[in-house]
This record gives sequence, C-alpha cells and structure tokens, in this order.
Amino acid sequence: MPPKIKVMKYTLVIADNQDQESFDRGLPYEKFLLGSQNASAPLELQSQGVTVGSNTCVARIEPVHIHAARDHLVLTSTQILDIQASEADALFDSVKDIFLEMSDVTHRSMPHKWFIESSALESLSTVSTAQAEGRNIDHWMPSDTSTEGVARQWRKWQNEIQMIWFNHPVNEARQAEGMLSINSIWISGNGKLADIKPDARLLQAKQWHSSDGCLNLLASHLQKSHVTSFNELAWNDAISLLSVSDPALQLIWQQACEALINHQIKEIELIDFPEGQERSRTITIEQLPKKGFALWKKPVLVSLQDMLRT
Repeated sequence: MPPKIKVMKYTLVIADNQDQESFDRGLPYEKFLLGSQNASAPLELQSQGVTVGSNTCVARIEPVHIHAARDHLVLTSTQILDIQASEADALFDSVKDIFLEMSDVTHRSMPHKWFIESSALESLSTVSTAQAEGRNIDHWMPSDTSTEGVARQWRKWQNEIQMIWFNHPVNEARQAEGMLSINSIWISGNGKLADIKPDARLLQAKQWHSSDGCLNLLASHLQKSHVTSFNELAWNDAISLLSVSDPALQLIWQQACEALINHQIKEIELIDFPEGQERSRTITIEQLPKKGFALWKKPVLVSLQDMLRT
C-alpha cells in the first residue's frame, strides 16, 4: 500500500465558542489540551521549577471568595481578589494543620495558588475556577469517581478552613478597606503528568500558537514548537488555540483564508465547542465563495461568523 500523502493543513481551535451553558465537568478546550482527567495542576507546578514525578498526584488549591446569592452560593472571580503574599502567609499559617491532614507536601510559591501532593485526592472530579466562577457552585463542587468518601472528606476540610477564616484578622482588614474577604478554598486540576492525553491533532501539529497559559505549559512539557504571536505563525501543519474574544481572531482567520487561496495550505480545519461538544469542519478552496459565476473567478474571503453559522 502506498504511503498516505499528508495534506498541508492549518487548524484553528476556538476555545470558548458556546451557544448555551454546558454542565459538562471540565471546559471543552481543557479536555482538548489535557484529556478527560484535566490534570493541569502538576503541569503548572512543574513550570515553577519543581521536579514533579510522572506518577505524583498534584492538586491546585486557590484561596477564593464565595458569596451568598438569594438561594445558592456563587464563586467570585479569583482575578479581582489581589491577594498579597503577607495575607496568604497569615491565612495559610492559621490552617496549616488542616493542610498537613491533606498532604505532607505543600508548595506555595504564589500567594493566589497553592499546590499539594496527595494520592488520596486523585480520584476527585474537579473543575477549574474559570468554569465555576460566577455560577451556583452546587454542581461544580468536587465529586467522587472511583473511591467513595473522598469528596465528603474534602468538604469537611473546606468547611473547617471557612470557619477559621471567617473572622481572621486578614479578612477583617480587607473588609475594612472595602475588599472582598478570602473565605474559602477551591481545588482543581488534580492528577498526574502521566494522565495528560492531548488531542491527537495537537500532537501531530509541528507548531502551536496561542497565548493560553495552559497550552504554553503543555508545549514546554512536550517540547513542542510554540509561538504567542501570529506574526511568527507558519501556516502549514500549525494549530492555533484562540478565545472567541481575542482581538486577533478575525485577522488570523482572514490570513488563513488567504493562505488557502494562495495555495500555501490545502485545508483549514475549524474546531469549536457549541453547547460544550466538539464540532470540526474541513474547509478547502472549493468551499470558499467566488465573485460572479465564471469558473475562473478567484475565491473570496468569507467571514468567520458566517462559517461558524453554516
């Protein structure tokens, strides 16, 4: 059998194009990058210069603010808390005995993100603060998968920390200054480096392009060629991961279509996640509209919005 000819292709992944809210645990693009386990915590800890074994289970712990709505609790965006190192140190010191119950090893190189090594928490199903923030947390709390009782133990630790931090001097000082209190913790990204299973199209691409932090960490881990500026993007055998709100998205789509028209590539694969489910379309030069009806007319650009609607 003759070898399969590889088609010159550019792949564009739109990370957060969702027509309506999805209740799947884990953001679709996180699964695209990391696989179903979404083990982002060991990847992030490794990027801080910590040696992480391939089978060491790591979990990310973030000090957060949870506020009460009329009939449920809501996780506030972590980006607006502006936790200072001195605040984080004082808060952690008040609950360090609880953390010793969770794990023998805690890493705290950043005030707003802590990491623990704990094989006991490996079976928890967790979601990132990016998915849970601004929403009723009931559905997004950690849940058990293969081992019963782990989620209940986690909620016990979380409740104990909430009680200790309720009237903590750090929070009293923050509230006096009109700032949100740090009244709870959130766990996410738990798993091992060995759990990371990127989508095959990522592994096949010669070059990755994105400003996404998780993709950057994954590229370093797998030693893949990676750029953050589309000016450095080589279209053939490249893959971009972009947010629908990225100001560069429309320009990149336009230039990708021009590369298709100019025969620099033969296909564009367009991937997005409406309603949390992956949708993939292959676009060739024959699918681009033409000006007029004559066969020799040159194809013209089509807007990304029109392509996503078809």
